[in-house]
Amino acid sequence: MGIRAKLILVLGLVLGVAFVSTSLIGFMVTKSSFRTSSLDETLPLISNNILSEIQTDLMMPVHVSSLMANDTFLKDWARTEEDMAPVVKYLREIKNRYHFFSAFFVSERTGRYYYYDGVLKTLNPQDPHDVWYYDFKKKNVALDLDVDTDEASAGTLTIFINHRLNDDQGRLLGVTGVGLNMDQIGRILAQYHARYRRMVYLIDDKGLIEVHPDAALVEKVRVTDSEVDGEIFRTILKQKAAIATYEIDRPEGRVFLAARYFPRFNWFLIVEQSEDPALKPIRSAFFANLGLGLLATVVILVIVVLVVNHFQRRLEFLASVDELTGLTNRRVFLERLNAEAIRAARYERPFSLLVIDADHFKPINDRYGHPMGDRALVHLARSIREALRESDVPGRLGGEEFGVLLPETGIQEA
Repeated sequence: MGIRAKLILVLGLVLGVAFVSTSLIGFMVTKSSFRTSSLDETLPLISNNILSEIQTDLMMPVHVSSLMANDTFLKDWARTEEDMAPVVKYLREIKNRYHFFSAFFVSERTGRYYYYDGVLKTLNPQDPHDVWYYDFKKKNVALDLDVDTDEASAGTLTIFINHRLNDDQGRLLGVTGVGLNMDQIGRILAQYHARYRRMVYLIDDKGLIEVHPDAALVEKVRVTDSEVDGEIFRTILKQKAAIATYEIDRPEGRVFLAARYFPRFNWFLIVEQSEDPALKPIRSAFFANLGLGLLATVVILVIVVLVVNHFQRRLEFLASVDELTGLTNRRVFLERLNAEAIRAARYERPFSLLVIDADHFKPINDRYGHPMGDRALVHLARSIREALRESDVPGRLGGEEFGVLLPETGIQEA
């Protein structure tokens, strides 16, 4: 069983057990059962759903950041950095098209921080604002999320999606990505508050409120300073549990609280729910909740399968196909070539490789522009594909260079 199937199975079991357990508790108990349900089932489930939705909201900017890191224009420009106007225009278009708070590129060669209005600065290892770049390089990962103040917008708290930019040989050219304003996340939490009728906010590992539907509390109120809740919040910060629930008696009434540690940000997601004194167990609600719960589980699983399949197909396509010509991209073509060479050597069978370079291609770009050059490449790729056999593998090696792998083909036949 694959990882995807296991994930769907586990998700289905978790949702199914949660809905069935919640329905049974609501059917069998009174006010005390509501307390148990809130602390053990409802709040943890809601906090997990909210956390999943926050991560889902980050999928699109993460995807765009990945596309930027694989953009041949940005790679080609980063090798020389001769004129910053094209890259500034490129970053501005990314920012405006997707409504991001920021879009940026940091050059490994010069240390310059380019953004949608020009060059912000030259990075310095001694500058605390620049530590993120050097830490990211040390991690040697393709993608990372970082929460920091944006110097380009007067220190606005921002979520940066950083992506490593490598050349065709895997050498580091720099780091590119986009930024999301934390106010956007705050508005999302306000929607959760309206949807779930529960207070949702985020605090850092010192207890400072970082994201809240009430903007007046952000970066100003420390929950550990509260006379009523302070001790509980200090326990939450100390334990850093994946999920933990608490019961608090406040002057306005009893409150159930769920805290979920968010390792990506080193923050805590807090979900608060006031006790409902009017809770009444109803026998028919058990069957209604059970049926709705099972239906919701099926619907969620169907949605998860559709979403996972969609993005998996999209990622597989982007990872293996040249977006312009539709031919196999350089990486996959070289993998196929290497595999064919190994197979041919093992079984002593012939194979051939055609390398095709389009003559006089640069004058087309210079005279008619790159869109016409792209059309010429698409036409050439189509002609190559139509001239081949089903078993042959055409690929784009880069620019106007193409390759064709001919299995079981000697030199004369090639």
